[in-house]
Amino acid sequence: MTPVIHEGSFILVTKLLLLFPVKEGQRILIKHPEYGIIVKTVALVDKNGFIWSKGENKKSLSVEQIGPVDKEQVLGRIIGIFEPTSV
Repeated sequence: MTPVIHEGSFILVTKLLLLFPVKEGQRILIKHPEYGIIVKTVALVDKNGFIWSKGENKKSLSVEQIGPVDKEQVLGRIIGIFEPTSV
């Protein structure tokens, strides 16, 4: 399975949508203390408000590896992915 977001792609992110609750299935940009800035899909938001996220690729980090993320670590929501064009 190839990555959903290909190398060289541009990602459009907004902080504005963080005013609304983060929900399962949304793609978000996370500042992770161990893995740096990563794009993940929300798997679930637990009762304490922690966000558990997953990758969309078989080689991606697992939900357990990423662990819970606080909303303060979410940099924004992904609203567009633009593939690189061949010249």
